[in-house]
Amino acid sequence: MNQFKSAWQFAYTHWQFLAVLAFPVFLVEVITAYYLTDAALLMEAGNLDDITMYFEANSLPITLLSFISIILSISFTGGAFIAFNALTEGQEIKPFDALFIGFKKFFPLLGALVLCYIIFTLGLLMLVLPGFYLFGRLGLTPAYIMFENKGVRESIAKSWEVTDEHGTILFFLTFSFIALSAALAMLPFSILPMAAGGGSSLPQLVFAGLIEYTFVFPWAYIYFSLYKSIKNS
Repeated sequence: MNQFKSAWQFAYTHWQFLAVLAFPVFLVEVITAYYLTDAALLMEAGNLDDITMYFEANSLPITLLSFISIILSISFTGGAFIAFNALTEGQEIKPFDALFIGFKKFFPLLGALVLCYIIFTLGLLMLVLPGFYLFGRLGLTPAYIMFENKGVRESIAKSWEVTDEHGTILFFLTFSFIALSAALAMLPFSILPMAAGGGSSLPQLVFAGLIEYTFVFPWAYIYFSLYKSIKNS
């Protein structure tokens, strides 16, 4: 409970800095989701020919948006840990500088996150709950990449090793953050009006994104604070 409370206090104290840090990836994700609204409607209709024609006509912007989104998302993951460290240590850093530092570790972060999400997915297939346990145990992986320059496998292995005695609390915290953010992110789609064509409207996507990133920072800070606690012990 103390970790949960302190994570939210940290996010609230530094919300302006964190909002600027998240803005680029938030903006691109909203634009991408809005752009793909028509594709989602076509998929629901199940007309394969229309889906094929849509992606053929829009392959360039979809590819470009997806590429930018991946780069920003990975950079954001590493940049968030850099920002957490600077803010807790009282160091001067600009949000975009933190993102750039994250970008410089793009490939090891990408490899580690892909492996972590594969493990998480396999855990979900094992009666769902094991996925949250595995995800929590691997949550320190970005910290070892960003702060200790460890490789993909070594960072994953180190995160698993040092979180052995914290597995239960990490499971509950990880499950709580994912469940709460997923549930609340659905509210805009049930409260706000849909687009004229029946797809998700821009206000729905914006508010869902705001809810998502409201939870992302305190959730990630829990992993960062545990990493610092372990290093200082």
